[in-house]
Amino acid sequence: MPELPPTRLTFLIRDLGHGGAQRQLVTLARALAGQAAFAVSVVHFYPGPFEAELRAAGVKTHCIGKKHRWDLVGFFLRLVRVMRGLNPDVIHGYLHESNLMALLLKPLCGFPRVVWGIRDSQTDAATWGLLGILSFRLNCLLSGWADRIIANSRAGRGYYMRQGYPAGQFEVVPNGIDDTRFRPQTRETFGSTFAMVGRLHPMKDHPTFLRALARVPEARAVIIGSGDAAYTSHMQALAQELGVADRVEWQPARDDLAQVYPTFDALVSTSAYGEGFSNVLGEAMACAVPVIASDVGDSAWLVDDPRWVFHSGDDLELAEKMSAFLSLDPRERSWLGQKNHQRIQQNFTVTKMVEATGVICLAEALERKGVQRATETFEAMRAGGSFAGAPGVSPTSNGSTPPQSSDRSKRVLWITTGLGTGGAEMMLTQIITGLPAHRHTVISLTSGGKYVEPLRAAGAEVLSLDMPAGKPTLGALWRLFKFAWRVRPAVIMGWMYHGCFAAVMVKIFRLGQGRVIWNIRQSLYDLSLEKRGSALVIRSLPWLARFARVITYNSKLSARQHEALGYPAAKTKLVPNGFDLEKWSGFSPSQESRPAHPPRIGRFGRFTAMKDYPTFLSAAALLVKDEPGAEFLLAGTDVDDRNTELTQLIEQLDLRSHVRLLGERSDLPEITASLDLAVSSSAFGEGFPNVVGEAMASAVPVVATDIGDTAWVMGDTGRIVPAKDPQALANACRDILRLPAGQRHELGIKGCQRIKEHFSLQSVLSEFNTLLTNY
Repeated sequence: MPELPPTRLTFLIRDLGHGGAQRQLVTLARALAGQAAFAVSVVHFYPGPFEAELRAAGVKTHCIGKKHRWDLVGFFLRLVRVMRGLNPDVIHGYLHESNLMALLLKPLCGFPRVVWGIRDSQTDAATWGLLGILSFRLNCLLSGWADRIIANSRAGRGYYMRQGYPAGQFEVVPNGIDDTRFRPQTRETFGSTFAMVGRLHPMKDHPTFLRALARVPEARAVIIGSGDAAYTSHMQALAQELGVADRVEWQPARDDLAQVYPTFDALVSTSAYGEGFSNVLGEAMACAVPVIASDVGDSAWLVDDPRWVFHSGDDLELAEKMSAFLSLDPRERSWLGQKNHQRIQQNFTVTKMVEATGVICLAEALERKGVQRATETFEAMRAGGSFAGAPGVSPTSNGSTPPQSSDRSKRVLWITTGLGTGGAEMMLTQIITGLPAHRHTVISLTSGGKYVEPLRAAGAEVLSLDMPAGKPTLGALWRLFKFAWRVRPAVIMGWMYHGCFAAVMVKIFRLGQGRVIWNIRQSLYDLSLEKRGSALVIRSLPWLARFARVITYNSKLSARQHEALGYPAAKTKLVPNGFDLEKWSGFSPSQESRPAHPPRIGRFGRFTAMKDYPTFLSAAALLVKDEPGAEFLLAGTDVDDRNTELTQLIEQLDLRSHVRLLGERSDLPEITASLDLAVSSSAFGEGFPNVVGEAMASAVPVVATDIGDTAWVMGDTGRIVPAKDPQALANACRDILRLPAGQRHELGIKGCQRIKEHFSLQSVLSEFNTLLTNY
């Protein structure tokens, strides 16, 4: 490929004053300026302190010097002169005023590509008067003329699409947090200080924080930020009125937050509106600080733990969250902070933001220059060093979708029963996230689910038939055919039984177009244990298997059981589940670093007959006779205090003081790593038990029932016992807990090594990539 000159990229922004949007622009401009593929400049209307930082990094800056609000003609002429001199290939506007100006400049500067930047989750235009409202309405009317629109939050994308912004040009690239600057620091003591950081403005909703503080008398607060003097005085007066003034320390805006964040016990964000992607939350999380946030913008997605998210404006709920945090012991606080740090590192780094934005801007520039297949050209440039410094991070890691090849062989339609909590749903999400080269559309037969947003963040289109569970409707069938015809997939992936059945319906409807691959995700001991509708589908699939090119199973036992029922053995392909070692082993402490504590045993999984919680609890009751301090952690859907069947069983077995019901959790890697022993008590139905592999990947010893391929997965790294035998389960647990700590640790390490060698996520991704490409 002939060498191409650098892309001339000009950022356009109103000012370079202190603010989250300005900080992100500076971070992005500095990083892209260090790439050979770009020649970066920044044009701003008003001066600001960040200008010096940009110049120090070698970024050209041009201040137009808008003199006052009505300096319009002279200002615009000066702006045109500067922009024509820069002759950009791409103008990247930041915030609404600059976005409009970028569009006006387009015909006057050689028709560069225009990328708009959206940095909020809803407008506050009304607070800026008539001109603010007019500017917002013009943005809505003219948004279709932008070549690409980048929002930093999914909430912002959704809001502006509802205002008329075009979905086809809209991408989401979350902010990047500089994890080289915002880093964890060793903490010796733990206290009760909650902090708020941000400008003093009604959007931040300080009153809710102060009222919650008044409800938690043992808590103290630090409020950092500057703003309107009248608002500040009003907030300080409110603190006096609520009787918390002596517990609140007020500080002006600071530029040393990287050093300040780690001194907080927890950070609180109470934003009432407008927050897209909260830099303050991200920075604190990168510093391994626990956070509590209102459900505004993408804060709930960023925090990724419903325990620490409250409804905006609800000071009572916030107070309950603060009290719950103060009740945590130091170890739990540390794990919470570590989880936050890992989430930022895995999803929201500067590197990922820079590469995702770079893909978009470079692709726009290449299309302007008439270079075809822009994404492939970008990859070639990166491989050749023209985009130096970018590690092997998928451009879609942050949810942005780079321009795709029109090659139909990469269109994949996944049809699944649902996207709620479960191992099959999690595996589907991991596969799609790990194969960004393909264009993924997911149709869920039922609505909603835990994995809808993670799939969208990975760049997949997610559609729902909104079908009641187990009750197909004509409307759902019509939507299925309509979606499938629009997608025109090259591969139709049926996921679980009902998804496989629907995949065949799509194949027939599309007159044979598209390869069908079935994916069976469970073992099959007794059809009478299945629901009537599921059993009917399972029996019908052998008759429909002629339409499937391949049938994948995630366990050897599952394959044999289904083949015995008539599923064609010639089409069988074994693809066991894979585990992300970086995710599951990232929190495993060394044996030396584990503090002494009573044995902690975990059983994770949704509350169903398949998981057989009664056998586990019966074994626990036997075990506490020898281990009176034993603690049992139970987590999963419906595994909480609202489940009367479960709580009554715990009371009957006199285990109330030993059992903690955690419900559905998003921090299972951390919780798993804290265990001395993990248990799987399943009675039937398991094909390849994820909970066993996850514990092994976390270097935690496992005791499990002999169901599905559990014995194959574990090898000789744990203990296998018969199903529905509480005594055998208790004996096996006791045997492992009585091992010397060093031997128990070695057993866990052995399990982790087995996962690494035989069941890595990368090997699964390779298998599925081959399926999608070659079969």
